[in-house]
Amino acid sequence: MKKQQRACLSRTLINGPKIIPAEGRWSKSKRLAGIFAAALAAVIMTGCGNSFVPPVSEVPIKPVDDLYIENHYEGVAPSEELTTETFSSADGLCVIEKKKSYYDVTLDLERGTHRDAGRAYGETMLKACPDSGGFLEPYLFENIRTAFPDLEGDYSGLQKRIDDIAESLDTDYREELEGFAEAAGNGVKGFTEDGVLSSDEAKLISLVPDVLRPTMCSAVSLDGSRTATGERLNARLLDWDPGSDRQICRAHCLLHMKNGEKSFTAVTQTGVLSPHTAINDDGLMLSIFDVGSYDGVPFESEGRTSYTFDMRYCLENYASARDAGEYLVGRSRNYTFCVNMMLTDREDALCAELVCTGNKEDGRSLLRDSSTKLNPGVEWEAPGVLCIVNSFAADGNYDGITGVSQNIYRWIKFGKLFSGNEKFTAGRFKELLTCEKQNDLVVNFRNKGTIHMVIADYSDCTLQAVFAGENENPDTPEFIDLGTWQREKVY
Repeated sequence: MKKQQRACLSRTLINGPKIIPAEGRWSKSKRLAGIFAAALAAVIMTGCGNSFVPPVSEVPIKPVDDLYIENHYEGVAPSEELTTETFSSADGLCVIEKKKSYYDVTLDLERGTHRDAGRAYGETMLKACPDSGGFLEPYLFENIRTAFPDLEGDYSGLQKRIDDIAESLDTDYREELEGFAEAAGNGVKGFTEDGVLSSDEAKLISLVPDVLRPTMCSAVSLDGSRTATGERLNARLLDWDPGSDRQICRAHCLLHMKNGEKSFTAVTQTGVLSPHTAINDDGLMLSIFDVGSYDGVPFESEGRTSYTFDMRYCLENYASARDAGEYLVGRSRNYTFCVNMMLTDREDALCAELVCTGNKEDGRSLLRDSSTKLNPGVEWEAPGVLCIVNSFAADGNYDGITGVSQNIYRWIKFGKLFSGNEKFTAGRFKELLTCEKQNDLVVNFRNKGTIHMVIADYSDCTLQAVFAGENENPDTPEFIDLGTWQREKVY
């Protein structure tokens, strides 16, 4: 089903937090303390019904006052960052505006081929980030060593993965990727850790989730019954290995793919052509979440394809979350990893639980919404709210929630924060999403590995984000205004 243009209109326990006016700040702080104490107790004492008790080393045994913070965003507008420098390709197909925290990239596919646009991006990235090889290449090699701990200089296995997945792509995507790699790769092939990107390394930038694997993520989506405006509010938190020197935090990127009715906007990293978090002009938003399989089946790339480029296909060709989700479900046996995919539009919020193995223990690919029956022991009582962590949740699919501390903690805390029937403003929404102090525990929904948090507000079709810094993720982050996801239309 092709997209149709639309106008944008302006798990368990007791009831959670209420919206409390400024004069009630003391009681709000006490309420947050109660929420986290109750969530911790629920996990330790009941295991959410499955008698799971995390190892002591995984349980954050600290006073709750040391774990949460009271932030104030009600009535506070996100910051707008100014452009400090602008770079353009010789043919004008790529323009990169350098901001304080991120690069604003526009690729114009209306005036050039996919190969031309990819080449223009590679060319312009080297202008805007002349030291990109110095931080992107070490980051790639850290990820390579994680996936291939016994390489000993033999990259043939990695090269096969890249070649198999790249060859499986639609011709336009493959040529765009090749064009980028040719321009960004400095005329060098292969894998050598020398601080200079090769064409193969440049190609890998877009294929990390499919070839090497992503890490932890989470998301919540509130439908109009739970928001003050009556329109959907989304939060997507990308938890990714930032690199030993937090190198990836130097590569934050807002990517605008300008391509008529196939246009979309992605919050990603420079050089990535397959988005991790993105939304199209119609308000169809997608994002990826690693899951894994029941018995850790061997990796296969032959005959497989890229779920991240399939995500891009959905952004370019669908307006409906459910239609896009059905497309992904039908393609899921071709993917290299079992994953979740968040899909939302103004009316629907879905989690595509995508099983690639065919193993009975992993279950089957399906679309989960807020009314889907969940696995035994996985409880959710926050009406009008969809939650996603790094596990399937639908009844019959592999349960990585009740037995995995980082998933069960986040699941219960999100459920506690958004239980009840309160209607949230965007400001209050952000206060709850930033109410945990920063530490190294992935049991927190925002932690030191959180690369970005993206808020999508359907009431005004705008995006805002928190970008991780090179040094730390502050307890009180600054939200950056990323503008509207709707392109300007020429009549």
